[in-house]
Amino acid sequence: MNYLVIGAGGTGGCVAGYLAHAGKDVTLIARGKHLEAIRAEGLTIKRLHDTLHTFVNAVTELEYTERGQKADVVFVCVKGYSLESVYGLLRAASHEKTVIVPILNIYGTGDRIAEVFPELEVLNGCIYIAGEIVRPGVLKLSGDIFRIVYGRRDGNTDLPVLHQIERDLEESGITPILSANVRRDTFQKYSFVSPMAAVGAYFHSNAGDAKRPGAVRELFIECIREIDALANAMGIPFEVDIVETNLKIMDDLEDSCTASMQKDLEKGGDTEMDGLIFEVVRMGKKYRVPVPAYEKITAKLYCGTPA
Repeated sequence: MNYLVIGAGGTGGCVAGYLAHAGKDVTLIARGKHLEAIRAEGLTIKRLHDTLHTFVNAVTELEYTERGQKADVVFVCVKGYSLESVYGLLRAASHEKTVIVPILNIYGTGDRIAEVFPELEVLNGCIYIAGEIVRPGVLKLSGDIFRIVYGRRDGNTDLPVLHQIERDLEESGITPILSANVRRDTFQKYSFVSPMAAVGAYFHSNAGDAKRPGAVRELFIECIREIDALANAMGIPFEVDIVETNLKIMDDLEDSCTASMQKDLEKGGDTEMDGLIFEVVRMGKKYRVPVPAYEKITAKLYCGTPA
């Protein structure tokens, strides 16, 4: 199979890099100086204990479409606010059996894409990774965790291509989880990334702050519990102690690690705040679940009230 990875940041760049390093047929959509560096010197991924260097077929969106290329599997790795901007590329890159795997931070992205492309096999998915661009051509992983959760929205796991993706990811050093309940499992990922982003933005804190006893860790736990209550109200209860599970993930991160939304917020550009924070407040109203921690965070970030 041939893969297309849309987005060359800490998520997409690592997915493409690992696939390429394992000899898989993968093309990475990139741009600017990052693209130039990857073409000239290859892609470097700095990990906790070593460094991976590989060469990836990196092209612009225009180059890919002008060549009339089609992909068997497309990993969508852009930010939530950029999703609609890649619809044209998705349409051009897809054939009748193309499988689209969105692994964004925003919950339910696959459903949004499927509304636009009902004729395609659009999955739901998410990724567990702490990656970022250090400089053009160089990425950094801040933890050992690197797994992709994906599955059909109807829960059917019999499609052969899903198992081929599973094998290819595993052979590439990426942990695959083919889910029969992807709605629950992607919401479980949301139960980590949303509280991390919300609390980090509220306190201007990092993972190290959330590891230590105190206000940051307490608010992080409160947010997780509110997501847990939402999961129960939605009929997709988690099968693990979600507070314990997410604290373990947090404790395994480097102290300096922050959510990508927090980085975007500090840069002053577009952010995923609406989908990661304000959406929880809307969901609380929809499912009649109290979310006071998220309401407090929303009040500060939306209206500028003090902590």
